[in-house]
Amino acid sequence: MATSPINMLSLYTEFRAAPAGCDIGAEDFTRMPMKLIHELIRLGGERDKRLANIHSVTGARLTGVILSIAQSFSKQKSQPVSIDNFLPFPIEDDNPFLVETREIYKKLITKRKLPLHVIAELNKVINPSR
Repeated sequence: MATSPINMLSLYTEFRAAPAGCDIGAEDFTRMPMKLIHELIRLGGERDKRLANIHSVTGARLTGVILSIAQSFSKQKSQPVSIDNFLPFPIEDDNPFLVETREIYKKLITKRKLPLHVIAELNKVINPSR
């Protein structure tokens, strides 16, 4: 291979940290295609970003509430605070998990199986620009 052993060692360490690579030993790792290794590391990184955002949502929402209360004391009209600014990683709009979640929200709203105040809050999530 054209890479140095130090790069392979760091690559293997990163691979082992990914959820898909934790059960694969060094011998099996050396026989895997590099594209597969790269893809597994990339997917593991995306998963870690999603988990970091999930664990930070309550703190971001609390910060948004506190800022909204503080802004209500000022006499100037201000825009509602977006929690995206307080998350460790930006939320991607084309993320398949978010797209699927929005579709589920839309189905629940059309079936009217939810209370009206919940539908109003979900509408903010589905149509954030309004």
